Parts: sequence; C-alpha cells; structure tokens
Amino acid sequence: MQKRRIILASKSPRRKKILEQISLEFEIVESNFDEDSVILADPVELAKFLALKKAEAVAADYDDAIIIGADSMVIFNGRTLGKPKDAVEAKRILRELSGKENIGLTGYAIIDTKNKIVVNNYSQAVVKFRNLSDEEIDEYIATGEPLNMAGAYGLMDKGAVLMESIRGNFYSIVGLPINEVYVELKKMGAV
Repeated sequence: MQKRRIILASKSPRRKKILEQISLEFEIVESNFDEDSVILADPVELAKFLALKKAEAVAADYDDAIIIGADSMVIFNGRTLGKPKDAVEAKRILRELSGKENIGLTGYAIIDTKNKIVVNNYSQAVVKFRNLSDEEIDEYIATGEPLNMAGAYGLMDKGAVLMESIRGNFYSIVGLPINEVYVELKKMGAV
C-alpha cells in the first residue's frame, strides 16, 4: 500500500521535531491563515478553530493529501498567554507562573483532502512550575527561548527545568499531541 502524502501546515520547529521522532515522512507548507483576525472567548474553541483554519488554508491547494494543522496556547488564571513581546513581559509572565499551575492546550486538525475527512480536536495538560528565583528567570530569559513560546516557556528544550510536575498529555504542552494525531493518521491509512 502506498503511503499518503502528509503535509504539516506549520513552521513550528517543535511540531516538526515531534513528527520526525516517529519517523513520519512529511512536507512542511506554512499556512497563510491570519490567526490574529479571530477572536473567540473559549480557549479550547479558539485553539481548535485556529488549527482547522490553518489546515484548511493549506488543504485548498491539494486534492490528495493529509494536512495537519495545530495551534497551542497557555491558559493561566482564566486568560490566554501568548508569546511575550519582549524580555520584560517574559519576566512578568514567568514570575506569575512561578510555583503555580497553568494549562498547556493544543488544538489540532487533520484533513484528508481525498476522502473529505476532517478531524478537529484538542488535548491539554496541567503544568505546575517550581518556585523560581529571579536569577533562574533571568538566566532562562537570556537564552532567548521564552520570546518564541506561548506562556514564555518551552518544556521540550531549556524550559524543562522550570516545571515541577505535569498532569495530562505532555505533547499537548509542546505543540502537537502526537499520540492522538498518530491514531487518526492510522485510521486514514497514512501510517
């Protein structure tokens, strides 16, 4: 049986790394969907909607492919934390998260353009941070990593040392719940 063409509709290095770790053959085509144009109050619905729209924007150009789209966010005290605009904001966010829990959430969409199948779901986990000193926060910010991450942290890389514990799907925090995506790809005959 011939493998299906799989396209990741994201330029995220973390999502690329996650798909590579299961030896999946795929291409990357960045979605041109303007996510800043969408306002939805419910973070779960927002993550799912953005993932779907990113995947649909790429799927429009293919009649026989499987497109994967995703959108991740961090929720703390009922509000969504995006990527910090600068080091000062990153420090403020990390101070707030210190010693507390936040939710890492990823919405994902998988579109089989040939068979007209659309899967749109989400996964999440609760991350508890250690109590962080100002020195630890400054050292982490100096790496530059927090400026590229929702919630000002990345658990797949240097930010791994910030957490105390995780409850739920680790991969929903780092950008793509690969276990769930894999099951859907298997159902579609893509793996």
